[in-house]
Amino acid sequence: MEFPPLHPRPSSLELLLLQAEHRSSYIWVGELLAQTLRSRRRDGMWDFLKDHQLHPCVVKHLQDTGFYRIIEIGRLQLDWSLITALIERWRPETHTFDLPIGETTITLQDVEVLYGLPIDGLAVALPQGMRDYTGAQYLDTLQRLTDFRPEDDGVLVGASRLALTPIRLHLEAMHDDITHDTPELHIMWYTRSLLLLMFGGILFPNTSGNLVSLRFLHHLEQLDDLHRYSWDTAVLGYLYRQMCQACMGFKRDVAGFMPLLQVWAWERFLQFQPPLPPIAQVAPPPPFLPLARRWVERRGYEREYEA
Repeated sequence: MEFPPLHPRPSSLELLLLQAEHRSSYIWVGELLAQTLRSRRRDGMWDFLKDHQLHPCVVKHLQDTGFYRIIEIGRLQLDWSLITALIERWRPETHTFDLPIGETTITLQDVEVLYGLPIDGLAVALPQGMRDYTGAQYLDTLQRLTDFRPEDDGVLVGASRLALTPIRLHLEAMHDDITHDTPELHIMWYTRSLLLLMFGGILFPNTSGNLVSLRFLHHLEQLDDLHRYSWDTAVLGYLYRQMCQACMGFKRDVAGFMPLLQVWAWERFLQFQPPLPPIAQVAPPPPFLPLARRWVERRGYEREYEA
């Protein structure tokens, strides 16, 4: 029985309407071969946590929100060659990776299993009343919820994006004052500031690597309600959007929750990976952690530098 020759080019462009601007078109003619996508990542939260141990009162609040699992999993060393190879095969028309073995994609269940973010819940959306906020109104809200307001309102990018560096400096100034006798209001200020670092630097980073959207303040107002939202959907949708932008043209930067993409690839194609070395642990890990934690522990990817 004869089989038709396998050709790496698309057999039909009927569905691939964006192929002319896709990275694969440039690679096919010999361009972008040495260009590895990168992220101007600033690990503000991880660097802060390395030098500052969270008080149990703060940990309790973070556990109630459901985001403490991200901190328990820890920092992941990123393999930008792997991430680039995946994004070069991402199709924005279908939101799937087009691989020789077929099409595949990251699902909501993958996010829940790997990183423990909830699927069920309310949509993460900005209320209509906040969509016309000015920069001053966002800063007023920031001051009310975190007790922090930059001295210069000009630090805002657009109307709603703020640099992460001043937020981290504010956290460092507050840290030593967090004790068992600290008023609950101050602990809430501290927790919200830390979550802003997490949102802007880990879960929803942009290509600048150092900005967070103050639109998240709406969801941080009632910390007890954070677990009621489908953050799984928000993180995955944002990652899809960033990969769609990164796979087009000559872009060099990529944003989004890259650790999710990398761990998903490892899990999805585990049968093609070499055997993992034995786990070397000083102490037993916390129970019921999402599966992403095993990659951090077994491969030692919590280090500060990148692959």
